[in-house]
Amino acid sequence: MYRSKRCLIVCLFFTLAAAPIAAPAIADDDLDHELARQALSEGRIRPLTEILETLKTEFPGQILGVELESKGVNSFIYEFKVLTPDGKLKEVKVDAATSKILTIQDDD
Repeated sequence: MYRSKRCLIVCLFFTLAAAPIAAPAIADDDLDHELARQALSEGRIRPLTEILETLKTEFPGQILGVELESKGVNSFIYEFKVLTPDGKLKEVKVDAATSKILTIQDDD
């Protein structure tokens, strides 16, 4: 019984100690999500479906992942992980407002 209480106290301590560290990250994600939603509704960024169509025609391959990065209040970049037909993994950055491919880099 003593051992289980001790384990519970240690687990509780680490949970409470980690809470202040995790909270800012969650708050930042929520803020970025709201900024992106607002930018989309105001027409400052293109919908992901539209960006995907542009990317598929200009850069063939299988899309493995996508992130929308905020570069300030009025600047967003879609970052794609793409597996090319020849098996190479690429990172493709696309301007979220114009659908223009900005960079293509090897993803190590």
